[in-house]
Amino acid sequence: MASTAQAHSLIPADDPRIQYSGRVDCSNPQSPRFDWSGVSLRLRLKGPSLGLLLEDRQNRFDVWVDGKPQTVLAADGRKGPYVLEDLGSGEHQIQLTRRTEASWGVTTFRGLSLPPGSELLAPPAPPTRRVEFIGDSWVCGYGNEAVSTHCDDLLPYENANRAFPLVAARELKAEVHLVCYSGRGVVRNYGDPQRRSEEPFPALYDRLLCAEPQSRWNPAYWQPDAVVIHLGTNDFSTEPHPDPQDFKDSSIALLAHLRAQYPQASLFWFCATGWPNYYSAVETAVKARNAAGDPKVYCVGYPPAPADQMGCDFHPNVRVHQKLATLLARALRQKLGW
Repeated sequence: MASTAQAHSLIPADDPRIQYSGRVDCSNPQSPRFDWSGVSLRLRLKGPSLGLLLEDRQNRFDVWVDGKPQTVLAADGRKGPYVLEDLGSGEHQIQLTRRTEASWGVTTFRGLSLPPGSELLAPPAPPTRRVEFIGDSWVCGYGNEAVSTHCDDLLPYENANRAFPLVAARELKAEVHLVCYSGRGVVRNYGDPQRRSEEPFPALYDRLLCAEPQSRWNPAYWQPDAVVIHLGTNDFSTEPHPDPQDFKDSSIALLAHLRAQYPQASLFWFCATGWPNYYSAVETAVKARNAAGDPKVYCVGYPPAPADQMGCDFHPNVRVHQKLATLLARALRQKLGW
């Protein structure tokens, strides 16, 4: 991965042959911005190399070529192109996926640069199935590529592309949006000395860019078939726990808000059946929505992760994420007929 001074032809970021997935701010179509985990772009290329015009201080991106991991692009503040080389002269499918979460800053994409001999082709057909995942560090893939629970630096080890949401989406052949932030809960964020935090996860959910509270996501732009929620661990993993009634009411309110955003989607709350013990509280909220006339709301449990399969700060590693993805994909297939 290197920059080059060779003259390239510029393909603007709003070229219809570039396919985006995730919450992307396109208010300036030629300079789209994004900061949520898992945002990706896909394209088809004929030719041996490609330059990616990214403006980003430190985020990392998985680059897949023809369905296989090729390299990790580590942004370093340069405005020059990050070049993918030695691809071969034939046709290739390229996918760039943001590994790191919103706390690492905003990415601006300004298009592609193509050397002589490379040609951008019509994009691949997008998946017809759609799933949105919302939640905490597990959804973001926090520390999942680490081989130890102690990490001096999280940045190299966080990979949303290998977290259970995107792994499950590949199993289901679905397009996916991630809306996640480490440490947030339904009511109480991790380590908060109060029973209710000032800005838990629901305060972030409606943002187009997480870093900009005034930016608003328009749900009419993208309607999922299913929404998967992974929240509650941060509420209950440290003391003091939230007030039980407050957690129940806030969980019901979150489900009602998602239903208002996505009238036809099935809603799945994916949560641990062991420590921390909040499954019954989630189940109560789900049953309350069912009793209120919303039958397409479900609770899906998973067993505790093995102690020897933990990454940074005792978060699940990629082996656990693969198991979670398989379990969750099975549940979605059963309920959605996929």
